[in-house]
Amino acid sequence: MNNSFSSPENAAISVGYRFARALAWVSLAAPLAAVCVGIVVSMSPLPLYVAFRMPGDAARFATDAFLEIAPPLLILLGLIAGIVALLLTRRFGNEGVIKKAIIGICTNGLLLAVFVGVLAVLALHVANMPATTRGSFNQAIVEPNNAPADKQKFYALGDAAKECLAIGRIKRARQYAKNLLKLAPRFRGNWNYGNAIQNGNLVLGRIAVREGHIKEADRYLLAAAKSPGSPQMDSFGPNMSLAKDLLEKGQRNTVLQYFALCHKFWKMDSGKLDRWAAEVRAGDIPHFGANLLY
Repeated sequence: MNNSFSSPENAAISVGYRFARALAWVSLAAPLAAVCVGIVVSMSPLPLYVAFRMPGDAARFATDAFLEIAPPLLILLGLIAGIVALLLTRRFGNEGVIKKAIIGICTNGLLLAVFVGVLAVLALHVANMPATTRGSFNQAIVEPNNAPADKQKFYALGDAAKECLAIGRIKRARQYAKNLLKLAPRFRGNWNYGNAIQNGNLVLGRIAVREGHIKEADRYLLAAAKSPGSPQMDSFGPNMSLAKDLLEKGQRNTVLQYFALCHKFWKMDSGKLDRWAAEVRAGDIPHFGANLLY
């Protein structure tokens, strides 16, 4: 260090150099930390809010949010730390800093680019899927013998059945769900086939719960798990509203079977199925979050 600096200046340079070196280490360690967090979370036998006895929806929401965003946030933190460390070397020296900072920036930048790229591809894929609008459904209904109309109906019946159920039009919801399951075998190779199997059984099962036919609802839940998956289900997972209904009726064993069957198509669950299963075994009802809406 330059002896022409006064003692306070030397002290400031020393502190700045140590800070830059610490940031470089943070940048280098961030990717490993992100991977470790993902592994620990996916292998944890119980959700954090159960393991630490954190009751209430607020704790569940906070835990779910942490599990989803912690790895990419660590990677982003590592990228920022590396950039700041590299900038600080111009003023405070680069010995033992610049190489670590560059490696950290490159590693974190690559991982972040992959993460953003995967999200972009999924978003583009979903955006390019045929729309299941009320208009296409209405057109399908008025043209029942038209082949293109049948395909439109196949795309629209699932959402129509769920919407009717949500507003209490049970008879129509049941009709749409049954029609969807009847139509589905004609479209086995279609991207929407897995959604149709899930949604038809989901609606019929939820109606059965409302009417007090719990064993029948159990069968519909397990039938929904026979779905081969779909672009949405493979990425974001199945709808858990019927599973939640049955847990509220004490049907834990059926729901645990359902979780086990969902493993065959939901490979990107980040350990959610196992955590939910552990929570059910602990006597709680999981906070399914967005999986109640898909």
